[in-house]
Amino acid sequence: MESSFGESAAWIRRSTTDLKAFVEALAERLQQSMPGLVEVERRKDGLFSHHQHLAHLVLHAGDFDFHLQFDGTHIETLRARTVRGVVLKRDILPLGEWLQSLLQETATISSEMQAASQTLHDFLLQ
Repeated sequence: MESSFGESAAWIRRSTTDLKAFVEALAERLQQSMPGLVEVERRKDGLFSHHQHLAHLVLHAGDFDFHLQFDGTHIETLRARTVRGVVLKRDILPLGEWLQSLLQETATISSEMQAASQTLHDFLLQ
């Protein structure tokens, strides 16, 4: 069943609004969950506007920097392999794949930190 142009346009408008809310919620969650690892850049919506929107987000996680660029309607996500501040490789990823990679990397870091904490705890109690 084909949808009309009006219905398609309505879905596009709705998804754009949802996208703005999604990136703002993502930035807020990451900043609260991982302070010091997240950089957020915001831009005013217009010359005289008091409202701002997220323009660029970077999460530094292990060997990767996760970038999200948002222009108000489109999202571009990339993952950069970084060693000592030097970018070795950049991969432009679809949003879903970028989020999966972000989740995997944070889970890996969390596991490593838990193991190190347990090892330190065991060492100090000997």
